[in-house]
Amino acid sequence: MSRAEKTRSTSIAQRLNRHFRLQQLGGILAADLSLIVFSVCFWCYLAETERVAEWTLWMDRSLTFGSGGTFFDMLRDATYSFTLRGVNPATFTVEAGRFFCTFAVLMLIVLTGQLIGWLCKCVSGTAEIRRYLKPIDDIAQAAERASAQQFDESKFRDLEDAIDHINAATPDAKLSIGDAELAGLEAAVNNLMKRMHESYRQQVRFVDDASHELRTPIAVIQGYANMLDRWGKDDETVLNESIAAIKTESDHMKTLVEQLLFLARGDMGRQQFHPEPISLADMLHEIHEESEMIDEKHPYTLKLDAPCMAFADPAMLKQAVRILVDNAAKYTPEGGRIALRLRQDEAGNPCIDVQDAGIGVAEKDVAHMFERFYRSDAARSSQTGGSGLGLSIAKWIVDQHKGYFEVVSAEDVGTRVSIHLPQEETQRSASVKTA
Repeated sequence: MSRAEKTRSTSIAQRLNRHFRLQQLGGILAADLSLIVFSVCFWCYLAETERVAEWTLWMDRSLTFGSGGTFFDMLRDATYSFTLRGVNPATFTVEAGRFFCTFAVLMLIVLTGQLIGWLCKCVSGTAEIRRYLKPIDDIAQAAERASAQQFDESKFRDLEDAIDHINAATPDAKLSIGDAELAGLEAAVNNLMKRMHESYRQQVRFVDDASHELRTPIAVIQGYANMLDRWGKDDETVLNESIAAIKTESDHMKTLVEQLLFLARGDMGRQQFHPEPISLADMLHEIHEESEMIDEKHPYTLKLDAPCMAFADPAMLKQAVRILVDNAAKYTPEGGRIALRLRQDEAGNPCIDVQDAGIGVAEKDVAHMFERFYRSDAARSSQTGGSGLGLSIAKWIVDQHKGYFEVVSAEDVGTRVSIHLPQEETQRSASVKTA
């Protein structure tokens, strides 16, 4: 690539980077403003419910800040007042300074972190965009090289016919010319089309699956919001039911978004991974105790055949095992036993078993268990909830540890999911090579 072409490519990447960064900054500021408004309203709601027996939306409210001094002096002297309407109006005044000062400090920390991340993206964004534009540059260079060559009229007709017969909707569509002189252009176009088809396929699947999972909680929230708007404002039963349902569905959406972000960071290579020598026995002891404390509907057992060590990220590996335990609890009837076991497999490698007494997994579904958003018919009909992303996250974590899963299941009998990990020395050497 000539110097002029490099300069032109860099200039385009810089303009795109500037455009995207400005959009990102606007999104950050809008999100922070929404968080501030929500937090202040929620604090006022809590302050009112602590002092009023029957909370109502119809009250006179005012927020007063201190005068003079610094910004934090004004916040420190802030007060919140609200007055109940009626025959005997009552006015309450609450000191709001401590909340506003603490919240302001937290928001400054959050905003500082966001701006640092934004500035880092500003610096590295141009190079990243240039990498995305590289296939287009390759096509341009190939086209330029082709235009510099002397072709007879038949070659141009062959190229035109080949391009006309490409069907972009066909996944395996390729440009086929059959001319050695145009092989470079043909390879560049086909490489770009392959990437575009794969990217398009992944995007379509993600949009379909994510929209399907988000449709239900959004519909529930909209339904209860409409019910509140129509007649739930003065009906305490409807109000409490609506608030509980909205909180539940909001938590579900939050979990789904966090799982999607985890997988997205993993796909982009931005997920933090810090392996270290850990005792798998100690980790399983913690998970066993936590499970017994959280879930009283199932008895849990723990068997340690060998005190295995592993070179692993303790938080991530624990998260993967917790996902398996949570799945076992979801699909095991109340009173069914869930067993945890630490052993060595036939190759002498550490192995963690999670055995349940649940509904089991059909043979046709075992091969798809760890696919994103995949849930078997039995899992869907059991009404246990979930997004179908937990096992995908567990697989990503185990893959990072150079391990693998083993699944043994029988319908209406139970399922055993095993995590096979490399020995500590093998995993440590693999991590050093990767680094």
